[in-house]
Amino acid sequence: MHDTAPASEMGLRDRKRIETRHRIAEAARSLALEQDIDHTTIEQIAARAEVSPRTFFNYFESKEDAVLGHTELDLTPEALDAHLAAVAGEPAAQAVVDLSFLVFGASFGDEHERLARKEVIVRFPQLMRRQVSRMTTVAEAMTGAVRTILERDPAWGPEAATPQAAEMLLGMCMTGLRSSARQDGTDPEALRAQVVATIRDTAARITAR
Repeated sequence: MHDTAPASEMGLRDRKRIETRHRIAEAARSLALEQDIDHTTIEQIAARAEVSPRTFFNYFESKEDAVLGHTELDLTPEALDAHLAAVAGEPAAQAVVDLSFLVFGASFGDEHERLARKEVIVRFPQLMRRQVSRMTTVAEAMTGAVRTILERDPAWGPEAATPQAAEMLLGMCMTGLRSSARQDGTDPEALRAQVVATIRDTAARITAR
């Protein structure tokens, strides 16, 4: 379970987990590209990443997942509850942006990550089904969490917190984060503020008469 400190301050433990997850993913990809995925073992990946095989399984369920490099934090119900507690009381748009930061860390706009994942899928097309399945699982978990945020927000409430509304708001936040994060040197705090401001401005313009 993750720390429930203010959403604007990612805890040291979460930062270390993200760093370790990236290191394992980099080791898995490099080994798979060097010697083929079928000849790559979890023991080899753990050794190159300088972790134990037991630690490997704290981050990835299989070597295939490690090669794909799924870098978002755990999306167990317990972890999502902790994330939701961290953003409790924030306006909906701010809460969804901060929730996305808590889950995905600094991976927004990571061109290296995107290209690396594309490379391994092209090289090992058998990973595509696993990638699609993972993306679906993440999307469903995040949409459910956003619905909870909307249900708790007085401006929304349970009746307005439909799956469609949650998907739309989450999509706006994720798109805004990815687009803004591609700007070199963007400070995380400034990035959050920029995305929230854009969402609010967009909503105001859409509803303007």
